[in-house]
Amino acid sequence: MTDCLADAENEYNPHFEYSPLSRPFIADGISVIVEIFRPFGEDCGWNLQVVDEGLDITVWMDVFDTDVEAFEQFLQTVELEGIDSFAATPIKPLH
Repeated sequence: MTDCLADAENEYNPHFEYSPLSRPFIADGISVIVEIFRPFGEDCGWNLQVVDEGLDITVWMDVFDTDVEAFEQFLQTVELEGIDSFAATPIKPLH
């Protein structure tokens, strides 16, 4: 991991470069969006954030050396804490 703050570029924000590992992710009926990004044109590490169905954002304070490390950290968090750890409000099924 590095000390550099990061951001990225694509259709979401032209100042950032988004990793191809950024994607929707669904587990146990819960959907989140994984965003891995860094400042466009800079080589200072990758940021990781997860957006839940309620548009709440979980942000890692660490900056990762590679986008693969960032995605692996996301997967490890899902494995250890569950996908519902990203949901700010428990999702209740409608009857």
